Amino acid sequence: MDVKDYCRSIEVDLHSWKAKMYDMVRKVDKLKSADREKVSSQIEGLHKHIEDMERLINHLQTECPADFSPQKKEAEKTQTDMKQKYGN
Repeated sequence: MDVKDYCRSIEVDLHSWKAKMYDMVRKVDKLKSADREKVSSQIEGLHKHIEDMERLINHLQTECPADFSPQKKEAEKTQTDMKQKYGN
């Protein structure tokens, strides 16, 4: 797989995870106030993951360097963290 194909593949995967995170946030927004407070720290984590994904996506869209190893490690770590916390 060449670098451009890899970047596009990761970008698509990150968009998918970002959509899942937004869906979770919207579901929590519909909860009663007391229930929202119980999961507020987890929601903060979701927002951080969304910000991380947005940053990575923007980077992938604007440049896809020949040596992508640092960004690849970061993208893979983000994906692994999300899979462990939120499932497939």
